[in-house]
Amino acid sequence: MPAHIQAYQRPPTPEQALALLSQAAGQAAPLIPQPRMPDEVFPPAPTVVDLQALPWVYISREPTTLRLGANTPLQTLVDNAAVAAVADGILQQSAELAAPRTLRNLATLAGAVEGAAEGPPELLLALLALNATATVQSAAGAEQLPLRNYHSAPGALLVEVAIDLEAAPHGALARVARTPMDRAIVAAVAVVDARQARIAVAGAAPQPIVAETKLSDASLNAAIDALVEAVVAQSAPVGDYRGSAEYRRAMAGVLTRRALENAIPQRRSA
Repeated sequence: MPAHIQAYQRPPTPEQALALLSQAAGQAAPLIPQPRMPDEVFPPAPTVVDLQALPWVYISREPTTLRLGANTPLQTLVDNAAVAAVADGILQQSAELAAPRTLRNLATLAGAVEGAAEGPPELLLALLALNATATVQSAAGAEQLPLRNYHSAPGALLVEVAIDLEAAPHGALARVARTPMDRAIVAAVAVVDARQARIAVAGAAPQPIVAETKLSDASLNAAIDALVEAVVAQSAPVGDYRGSAEYRRAMAGVLTRRALENAIPQRRSA
């Protein structure tokens, strides 16, 4: 264990975990297993708070809502039938892309959300495209907010992600990478239902791009064109050895169109 760690705590209750995390800034940090192994496994704080004993490992399928505990391992998402049934399997597919099976057994849903900036983005994109809601708990209580508005903050923990399935959404994922299982250079996840279409894109801006529009049979092409334009307009890519800024911007438009067209049932069955 690194020399800077003075205490390693595994609290059995959320209240105890939050009390530890409410210490002075920088004195305690949660250990949240991510699908990409970081250079430093332990957070840079003298007290490490291991969350694995907390009761946030569950998948609950209610009549129109799917609830996912933040500590749920990614492999559990891959293996679960209720997850596989959501939006043509985009949640299951994106969880499988997050990491090899050995790491999926360790990494959690919260870890995939927290680590999306430096690791595989597909699972976060799928949740954003599904307009998921986050439940965040702190010493002040629990708060629900759109996942797209969630940001990690000291003394607060992501405890649940919920997805409204009343509209029976369809979905599709499109990505480009150097190899099929390599981290995506650009990725896009589209979700459509009878009323609207939503797209979430990573790799074309520092933060995921989310765009949505109303949808009707009479304006499918116009809706797709509008979303492609919105994504390209918001793109602000930074090039690296995997892809230039120009390539990333172009792929953002291409993959947005591809994902949307594949997600629309009429197009997919044509």
